[in-house]
Amino acid sequence: MVDLTATELASRLGVSRRHAIDLLAEGSIAGRKLSSGAWLADADSVLRYETSARRGGGRKLDVDTAWGLLWELSGLEATWLTPSTLSRTRRRLRTWGADELARAVSGRTRAHRYRAANATKAGEELIATGRSAAGQLRVGLMDDTRQVSGYVRRGEIDEYARTHFMAASTSGQDVLYDNTLPITYDGDTMPAAVIAADLAVSTDTRERSGGLRALTELRNAWLALN
Repeated sequence: MVDLTATELASRLGVSRRHAIDLLAEGSIAGRKLSSGAWLADADSVLRYETSARRGGGRKLDVDTAWGLLWELSGLEATWLTPSTLSRTRRRLRTWGADELARAVSGRTRAHRYRAANATKAGEELIATGRSAAGQLRVGLMDDTRQVSGYVRRGEIDEYARTHFMAASTSGQDVLYDNTLPITYDGDTMPAAVIAADLAVSTDTRERSGGLRALTELRNAWLALN
């Protein structure tokens, strides 16, 4: 897909050019600033932003609560949540559908796109999620090890990318996610609801549908127990 200028982005989103530039500058939409000072927006990132914006009408949850909701949905204990926050989180799970859940937790992390020289090597030290762990959800998707999709365990993403021979690219298919978890997580793969939530904002229609279907199934299983 072709990159968009700030003016084209503003027109597509129905916002002012100033707001479009702010979205690019703050990283809500991936892009690059040219030597002239002009911005170009990554078309795939624009699509992801639009997809996320369409999901439900509620606001996004704060980072800790979003992770807690996904932990709860995965059948795990979100030990960092206060009793009152946990109670509110459970009320949301009883009333929100998959679309609303996907939107609510989408602000807990940010995806950074790269091109890896060797996807297998680049993904070895990550906590796998999304397409790299999709087979665990049993919604008709398979793990895709040809591309990187995972959370760094610690440290800066740029440093991880540098030491694993990954070049930043707004059109790259290899994705590193910021690890904003409030706890240390040592698993090789993220819990099921995290994998599903990351798939649910994919620009790939099949991945997005699989993620939403998995969130629905996880929520139904949670409701049966709660």
